[in-house]
Amino acid sequence: MRPFTAKFGVSNSRSKPQVVAVEPWANDYTLLPGEELEIIAFGDTALPWFHVVEWDGTSQVYIEETADFKVIQKGVELQCGHNRQPNSHAGES
Repeated sequence: MRPFTAKFGVSNSRSKPQVVAVEPWANDYTLLPGEELEIIAFGDTALPWFHVVEWDGTSQVYIEETADFKVIQKGVELQCGHNRQPNSHAGES
């Protein structure tokens, strides 16, 4: 276990799917309307912190000062591409 941990929650209150892109890894996770997830970041030398950039259809979450991270939804770890919608690409609306 790493000495520093930070958690950040994202909820989709929109009526359409919302892509959550975790940067700088370019991992994408799609939240359907009403869903939420948590990003847990682990740091070796400092407490990780988050910077969010909102786009139409995408929330880019930049994690700084981190060595690793995981994304959790209802206690289950999600894999990159979770709920990816057909005919769409991460980062596009």
